[in-house]
Amino acid sequence: MLLNLFSNAFCAVQKRQQAGAAGYVPTVNVSTRRTANTVEIRVTDNGTGIPESVKAKIFQPFFTTKPTDEGTGLGLSLSYGIIAKGRGGTLAVRSTEGQGTEFVVALPV
Repeated sequence: MLLNLFSNAFCAVQKRQQAGAAGYVPTVNVSTRRTANTVEIRVTDNGTGIPESVKAKIFQPFFTTKPTDEGTGLGLSLSYGIIAKGRGGTLAVRSTEGQGTEFVVALPV
């Protein structure tokens, strides 16, 4: 599940870098935090971001924005299932198109 989030982040920053923006420095950050009831894992990138029209669909099985030979559309769907159904946690996404994306995994302690 984490490898999928990392892979997506690396893909997004590479895609933005290939667009050739002057001064762009690809960045992927991973952080953790413990709250009273959860452990949070955040994967943040400054890549291409996710369009609003796509955000509502990204956890659906077989939905992908990647070309056919690069993605199956199962990564985020399976990750969501593992976190939400298998562990009782949550997987949330915050994104601004053209600026980056943050996925927040929250697992109960």
